[in-house]
Amino acid sequence: MFTLYERKNRQKSNVNIFVMNYVTNLTKENLAGERIGVFFGTFAPLHVGHQAEIYKAAALNDGVLVVTSGYTGDRGQQIGLPLRKRFRYLRQAFADEWQIKVDYLNEDGIPKMPDGWDVWLDKLLGIIKRNIVNKNAKITFYTGEPDYKKEIEKRLGDNPQFRVSLMDRTILNISATKIRKEPLKYWDYINRVFRRHFVQKVVVMGSSNSGKSTLIRRLARSANSPFSDDFAAIYQEESNVADSEMDIKDYSNIIQGQYQANSLEINSPANNGLAIFNGDAISLQAYSNLLLNQDERLQLKHLYNTIISAEEFDLILVIPPFSDPRRKVIRFTGAAIDPVAYYQELIRLIDFYGFSDKMVVLNAKNQTDDPAGYYARYLQALDAIEKYTSFDIEHHR
Repeated sequence: MFTLYERKNRQKSNVNIFVMNYVTNLTKENLAGERIGVFFGTFAPLHVGHQAEIYKAAALNDGVLVVTSGYTGDRGQQIGLPLRKRFRYLRQAFADEWQIKVDYLNEDGIPKMPDGWDVWLDKLLGIIKRNIVNKNAKITFYTGEPDYKKEIEKRLGDNPQFRVSLMDRTILNISATKIRKEPLKYWDYINRVFRRHFVQKVVVMGSSNSGKSTLIRRLARSANSPFSDDFAAIYQEESNVADSEMDIKDYSNIIQGQYQANSLEINSPANNGLAIFNGDAISLQAYSNLLLNQDERLQLKHLYNTIISAEEFDLILVIPPFSDPRRKVIRFTGAAIDPVAYYQELIRLIDFYGFSDKMVVLNAKNQTDDPAGYYARYLQALDAIEKYTSFDIEHHR
């Protein structure tokens, strides 16, 4: 791909070559050429059926404009995908496609269909105009709705610049409606950028030396799902800082670092609809509340609240204090805080932030051959994941 500088210099010469449009993640040049395809829809979410038709339009035209439309409270926003978010996800999904450009149409203030067709189409034509170089290019609208084809042709049928192509939806038997109802069932049909919205997020909380990391690893591998590492442990080792030495800056770095570590697993290509996390803002806040003074806690409060509101866990698994005389592990970062005090602070914070209905305490009764309850907690956690997330994990008691 030529840079913008290289392209301009080549255009100054007399060499007649085809130059691909310059692409960045945030901006793209307007679509050039004699034939432009326009693909519009709600895209809540974008799925492989949409993609197949968009790529078909790209092959048959010089460029394709993908327009997501919607209004406040539409079916996308009802599941947490408002118009602006859909626009950003679409733009990311086609960021490396120089021939495909994305825009959005805000339908707020437009009369409901069928009364709003005139205003809606005028807005769409304006969006098309601002995204193409040749204002006289032949425009082909692509839609899977016969009624949409009829309404557009009723208004533009006499203009040879425009035509409407009706797509065959029977080729791929999938719809956004089916996905919204059962996202895990139709996971493979969801565009990878949009999958992050539907992933079921599980966090495991527990004190040091509770077997938390081992449990997380085994749960995730039982489901073939991604899992995050404990960023605090990584940070403390790399920074060579003990628990008693950590200050506000350290906690701030860990809060944001853990959030990014969890986000990487959500966005991982290995994500199969479930992600399990080894660290979160509430777990860290419970720890810092027991080690920092009041002024320091207040300085971190806003950052904690911001991250906690963004994490949106579907299930919180909590490991309570337990006794295991065989387990005598000492934290390399210093003496751990009292596990009972930490557990009590965890429960208090979970209740304070209103997440008690998402919490399951892993307190399954121990068996004679499992005195510390490791296997009992593993089975209880698997059952809880199936109940709270509808993610089916094959396991046998």
